[in-house]
Amino acid sequence: MARVSVAELKNRVASRVDRTIEREAIDGLKQAAMVRCAAMAAIGIWIAFQVPFPEASYYLLALAAFTAIGLAHRLVIERHPMLAWPGFVFLTADVCLLAYILVFPNPLADQPWPVQMSLRLGNFPYFYVFLAGALLTYSPKQVVWAGTVIALTWSAVIAWIVTLPNTIVFQQNLTWHEMPADMRLRTLLDPQFIDMTGAFKDVFLVLVVTAILASAVWRMRRLAFQQADAERQRANLARYFSPNLVEELTRQDDTLDDEQEIAVMFLDIRGFTAFAEQLPLKNTLELLRNFHSRMSEEVFSHNGTLDKYIGDGLMATFGAPKKGPRDAANAIQCALAMRNRIVAWNAEREAQGYRPIEIGIGVHFGRVVMGDIGSEGRMEFAVIGDTVNVASRIEHLTRELDTAIALSDSVVAAAHAELGLDDPIFDGFREAPEQHLRGRLIGMIVWTYDEAIAEEDRLRRMESIDLAPASP
Repeated sequence: MARVSVAELKNRVASRVDRTIEREAIDGLKQAAMVRCAAMAAIGIWIAFQVPFPEASYYLLALAAFTAIGLAHRLVIERHPMLAWPGFVFLTADVCLLAYILVFPNPLADQPWPVQMSLRLGNFPYFYVFLAGALLTYSPKQVVWAGTVIALTWSAVIAWIVTLPNTIVFQQNLTWHEMPADMRLRTLLDPQFIDMTGAFKDVFLVLVVTAILASAVWRMRRLAFQQADAERQRANLARYFSPNLVEELTRQDDTLDDEQEIAVMFLDIRGFTAFAEQLPLKNTLELLRNFHSRMSEEVFSHNGTLDKYIGDGLMATFGAPKKGPRDAANAIQCALAMRNRIVAWNAEREAQGYRPIEIGIGVHFGRVVMGDIGSEGRMEFAVIGDTVNVASRIEHLTRELDTAIALSDSVVAAAHAELGLDDPIFDGFREAPEQHLRGRLIGMIVWTYDEAIAEEDRLRRMESIDLAPASP
């Protein structure tokens, strides 16, 4: 399985997630600009009916300014979507404009209130609208910036109002506590009095909320990255491993290096070169896709691992990377299922006027070494050992032995140990004369499959069941 280093993969996934979030943030800001225009229009209609002219003109002008800021932000995003600084600038403009409107009374009003009253009207929560709007950027930095600008702007407003000559500041001291009750009440009701504790409480709370929201956005991005990384791992592993192993492998951080006994299978289409000469290239590719799709499904359904596609064939393993209780038996059952799948597919092909195809399957059982090979730039999970070579050569024997499936004596023995001697999966297999494989001095016992013998074994098994004495 081709792959790069873990660190590089994580960087790639993080980059893709960041780009996806940035695209969503841009789309969100574009939509927010249109929503802002609609909201400003609705508020403007309400003001036109509720506030008399010319006093309403001041508020309508403020709404137009907010609309212009939103449209300008959208225009910059559309022309320069990768720039980050415009978001900070336009957010600052929104906060400063709102602060100005909240602090300075309407100059068109008949009797404007003192500036100090702006800190006592409970208008500060309007700033939370822009803090919440910063969430649409999916950026912790933007959220922190929004909260910081709001806190600094409102603190500057408080500091300025305190310096005004007529401002009365409430302070917790002995003088205040020694005042008569009626004097305290007159002080609290004075329109030029400001409660410093209450004013800075708003600043403190907005900083606390900012920290919470920024943390939530950071966790959201982190969860998005983790989910994307997990899905990438599942998708990558699902191409090679059976689905029941994918979830476990995605939770495994250790490397897959190990040495153990597994079953190795090689599968090939017989005479494919001559077969492909009679087909257009596009049809040949389609044939291979259909063939590989059917065969890999059988590998996965029998808890196997697809090691690689090899031209018109494939290599599969059973017991790698995780050893199971019946790896040899799964390999044999998979070989039988593959043969049956090809028989059914050939019936469909012949009905459509296509030539049938023939396959050869070789299976061996033995010890291998598995793990990552290659360089940091490109690594591949591989199964290595003499067992792999023997399995490949057994597959080549299927042509000489005129059989669809050839099993080594070791895989048959391992399956016997897993299932017992009388399991139906052994129906149709018979021991062939000792075979000499290329490159090996010692001969090997090979078992071949015959469909007619399989039917005889099945009937004999049914007869033995019928003749068995009934239980008392």
